[in-house]
Amino acid sequence: MSTTSPSAEPRRRVQRTQPTRLARLLDAEMQIGYQKALQEVTSAGAAGRLPDRLDHHGLDLALRILMQQDYVMWSPLTAGHPWPDVYQPLMHALPGTRSKRAREALEKAHLAGALEATEDGDFHPDEVLHNYEDYADDEDVLDTETEAAGEDPEAPDDEDLDIAPGPQKDAEIAARWWLDQLAEDGVLPRYRMPDPYPGRAELPLDAALDTMRATGDVDGYEDELRRIVAAEPRDIDAHAHLGSLALQRHDGDFGDLISWVGPTAAERRRHLKEALAWYEAAVAVGEASLPMIFHGRLPWSETDNRPFLRAVHGLALTLWRLGRFNSAERVLLTLLYLNPNDNQGARELLPDVRAHRRWHPGITETDDQRIRNDVLIVARRPVHTRPGSIRTLLTGAEPPTPEMVADVVRRAAAQALGATWDGRSSHIVIGHPRTGIKVTIVARHQRGHSLTPDEYWWDAHHADAGMEGPVLLALVADRGYIALAQLLRADQLAAYRTADLPRRERTAFTTTFIHGDTHYGTDITRMINNTLDDLPAQPGSWH
Repeated sequence: MSTTSPSAEPRRRVQRTQPTRLARLLDAEMQIGYQKALQEVTSAGAAGRLPDRLDHHGLDLALRILMQQDYVMWSPLTAGHPWPDVYQPLMHALPGTRSKRAREALEKAHLAGALEATEDGDFHPDEVLHNYEDYADDEDVLDTETEAAGEDPEAPDDEDLDIAPGPQKDAEIAARWWLDQLAEDGVLPRYRMPDPYPGRAELPLDAALDTMRATGDVDGYEDELRRIVAAEPRDIDAHAHLGSLALQRHDGDFGDLISWVGPTAAERRRHLKEALAWYEAAVAVGEASLPMIFHGRLPWSETDNRPFLRAVHGLALTLWRLGRFNSAERVLLTLLYLNPNDNQGARELLPDVRAHRRWHPGITETDDQRIRNDVLIVARRPVHTRPGSIRTLLTGAEPPTPEMVADVVRRAAAQALGATWDGRSSHIVIGHPRTGIKVTIVARHQRGHSLTPDEYWWDAHHADAGMEGPVLLALVADRGYIALAQLLRADQLAAYRTADLPRRERTAFTTTFIHGDTHYGTDITRMINNTLDDLPAQPGSWH
């Protein structure tokens, strides 16, 4: 591996099928407008500056070339940001322009008076390396062998990692590479970020959080955070909490799980822009406290460092949601540089960011087959049907009809949720029968096999497109067992009304059924199963 500058070696003209995608990536990072980005892509392709093949690896490398970045080659195909020799201030290193709020926050912090980080002992790389047994074992063996031969210990070559060539080897090398860089850095000074409220027992932010938790008043909490920032512009944590609040609003983390309708696409974009501005402000204020040339660590174990580390982490999450993968990768690598103990999980996010996988609630790498197997395991649990219960309608000698399956689930759901069902409609009603909230019921019978993500998506895509309320999607196993029952709000279901939904997102949708991800709904499988045994099978007793 070596640090490489963009090559000027002539190449064939780039394919005409990918320039638009590359231009969108360049525009997202540089914020220069799509047309100007497309001109730069076209010009670079005509000059032979871009890779011949613009697959995922080629697009990533071409973007780094267009942005005139140095990069590390994990393999002949895969590139990444190099490990920092010294801390590179993110407000200068990231492409594009900083928000007006970040510039104003930095100016106000300077006017309030500089607060400087102070050196507080040494940070030894062994604090981290000893947590990785494989790395430690390799180093011990290496040191023993080289010392016996009278040679200086050296890092093993990539070929010594005993990994088959290919993407898996690239991933393993990338995951291990930062440990080698950490070891090469050696012992560095530890720093502690300044406290904007020295000697104060109760912090304004803590009081605001306590009030919000007691009252549930999110808007009042935001107003109080803004007052804190105005009164003390050097409060990094208050800036970061405002960013976190905007990010939570984008993700749809507020509101009840039944009737609340989440943000529209336009509102989500606005929330992301707001989150980016607040996080940039927090990072800008924090970086003003660091030495001009900073080569040290900010360990999470030092409480005063956490606000700045939270701000850097939040900035990475926001950039990822914006599709700015290159910038998100740089920020995550910076976070790992500052706090190698990685209490915030930067290493776990880097593979998805480097692979240009878009952020997704409940994102998972579990493949479709594993998901289907998990569903089968759940569905094959032994079922002890109570005589005379409504479950017996599903366990007779003759397979139940789709209409019978749907009716049984509707009746059980109505009982479990305290709702009413008229015995005919495809929905139940929570609250008043005429003015309450309608919950559409979509039930599938497993019939000896688990459903694929496409089939789940198909149900969601066609579930009463005109509904105003939530939907309950249920999977009924052969023996009358409710394998999955997920209650989703209307806004949570909206994403699956897109006909060209990527298959990966369909898979993530299925995963939420298994793991009960609250970003996508509430798992009420146990409630429905218990109700199937409690309700009698006689139609006259229907709720």
